[in-house]
Amino acid sequence: MGLFDSITGKSKVKAANKKVQKARANDDATQAEQLLAEAMLVYESISSGNSAFNDALYNWGMALLYQARLKQGAEAVALYRQAGTKFSYCLVAKPEYLGAALDWGVALMEQAALQDASEKAASYTLAKEKFAIADDIQEGVASYNFACLHAVDNDFDACKKAIERALEYGNLPDEEEIKNDADMSIAKTKPWFNDFIASIDAPESDEDSEADNAEDDAKNVVYSKTKVRTDGYKVEHDKKDK
Repeated sequence: MGLFDSITGKSKVKAANKKVQKARANDDATQAEQLLAEAMLVYESISSGNSAFNDALYNWGMALLYQARLKQGAEAVALYRQAGTKFSYCLVAKPEYLGAALDWGVALMEQAALQDASEKAASYTLAKEKFAIADDIQEGVASYNFACLHAVDNDFDACKKAIERALEYGNLPDEEEIKNDADMSIAKTKPWFNDFIASIDAPESDEDSEADNAEDDAKNVVYSKTKVRTDGYKVEHDKKDK
């Protein structure tokens, strides 16, 4: 594989990613599906020997995840499973592929919501495994995802601890997204939930800030190069180390 092919592959993936972004911003489902289909054809065209292959594979999985959200029932479940397959290949190629671990878990969570009781339990168990992998790669990154898992499992004490941990690590979605998150529907009825939401934007005193800085220095905290940001569904990430 020559340098030219490698550069061309990266350029193709970048162009396909822009199509996916346009699809996500498009309110017309038919147009969105067309853009996703066009992007996936590009991802599929990247050969395994190309340096852009892993990136294409991951973004292919993301496109399938977004496409699944435009479907219902068995058709959506099938697409979530296909997305999971792409993410699994990413993790085989790169065991510390944070995005693949997190988004595979997200796909499983969304898939579970469409399944019957027996299949739902299995999907949640697998999602927990993927979030654990992500948390091993970068501590705290899947805290909000774990909060959602605990919420659907009716373990609200664990949910509270996990969502507080997500706030500590800066991995919370926007407040409105938390309030509208279907996984949090029962947790929102608990007495502590509104207090937690209010605490998100509570001003931090100088003493608290100094104490936090001192604690971080004492622990010699080292963070991953992967920056995590919220993006409308659990978490999204910028892979700056690629």
